[in-house]
Amino acid sequence: FEDLIRETIGCCIAVHRELGPGLLEGIYSRAVGLELAAAGIAFEREKRYAVTYRGTHLCEQRLDFVVDDRLVLEIKAVEYLVPIHHSQILSYMRVAQLQAGLLVNFNVAVLRDGLKRKVL
Repeated sequence: FEDLIRETIGCCIAVHRELGPGLLEGIYSRAVGLELAAAGIAFEREKRYAVTYRGTHLCEQRLDFVVDDRLVLEIKAVEYLVPIHHSQILSYMRVAQLQAGLLVNFNVAVLRDGLKRKVL
């Protein structure tokens, strides 16, 4: 599992090195998808999960990426990550019933500063 996380981060770093900061989130998402595919890493983009409350289906939530059915990958392109971004990925992980997630903000000079790993 650690290898999967490391490889996914490597794909994000490759995208950031090529494109740099300042673009729209959707551009980074498409580029990350290309990198994951080139690396042979299984993933689904915009994967939908049912959100229920007290046994009632409320709606469906789309996640940016679910990598290898084990990892939530949430892409951001914001000035800085705020607490709601961290809460958002934790909620996504609960909805998807996945234990690990990566929150990646591409709008930073060095991607390491925009990477946050989350575990439930």
